[in-house]
Amino acid sequence: VTVMALIALVNLFLVFNSIYGYQQAFIATAGSAGNAMTAFETAILPADHVLTSHSFSGTTYSSSATVLVLEMPAVDSSGNVIAGTFDYVAFYPSAAILYRRILAGAGSTRVSGLKQLSTTLNSLSFSYNDVDFTKVTNVTADIQTQALFKQQTVQSHLSEQMYLRNFQPLL
Repeated sequence: VTVMALIALVNLFLVFNSIYGYQQAFIATAGSAGNAMTAFETAILPADHVLTSHSFSGTTYSSSATVLVLEMPAVDSSGNVIAGTFDYVAFYPSAAILYRRILAGAGSTRVSGLKQLSTTLNSLSFSYNDVDFTKVTNVTADIQTQALFKQQTVQSHLSEQMYLRNFQPLL
């Protein structure tokens, strides 16, 4: 009886451990996709333009199906727009990692720097409502993340269309 109880307990532990590991992989992929989508929203909604390209500390990023470069009005600590000052944001993948790079204007409350948004990136695509970036008023972001757990693929997929609330046509 004791041996049977011990075998049952070990079996229960192994099943629990397997379920726990799968849930951890699921949380990692879903959380990663959700965090990335939140970062996209935080940058796209206040943006005034999707840029064809912009240089960040000597590296130029160009908007495409997998890269998004935005210009947004810089804001001060009171939330007021700083006239004539802009912040720039680029989202881009490198292998299974999604990055966000920010170049903040003088006096902006946004902080310049590089941040990893996902380490489980499987695919990323941006689509635009116009081929001319100076006329883009909305961006659709589509992200898929994935992780492997015991030879099982765990995936998450999010897609969202977001509008540039501060879009101003370039003259």
